[in-house]
Amino acid sequence: MEYVEETDRIVVRLARGDRVMESLETIRDECEVTGAFFFGIGAVDEVTLGHYDVGEQDYKERTFEEDFEVTGLLGNIGPDKIHAHIQLGRRDFSTLSGHFAGGRVSGTFELIVVPVATELVHQYDEPTGLDVFDLE
Repeated sequence: MEYVEETDRIVVRLARGDRVMESLETIRDECEVTGAFFFGIGAVDEVTLGHYDVGEQDYKERTFEEDFEVTGLLGNIGPDKIHAHIQLGRRDFSTLSGHFAGGRVSGTFELIVVPVATELVHQYDEPTGLDVFDLE
């Protein structure tokens, strides 16, 4: 992984074999990010997706191992959590998407991290069972 800190963003390039979520954790820690939004594109060959069942208040996860184009990764970074969703393109041009729990870069992956002044700490929300921004 390589990155450059600019005045208002962090430009990141991941290499083959890098783990996306672990790389974002490294950026958070090394750049002392307490609140940010990010977006990216690239390619992965292993990815774990989740779908949240509000009724059961539980994520159902599944891991896929095939070559995917990442047509969009969006998320946020807080000091206590990184939350992301991803859209993946398959060889037959169909798509797969969901909550992004992690993945391995197969070629390259390019990210822009945009820090914000607000610390994005999460708090448990009982009605949904989710960790949501505590903006109070």
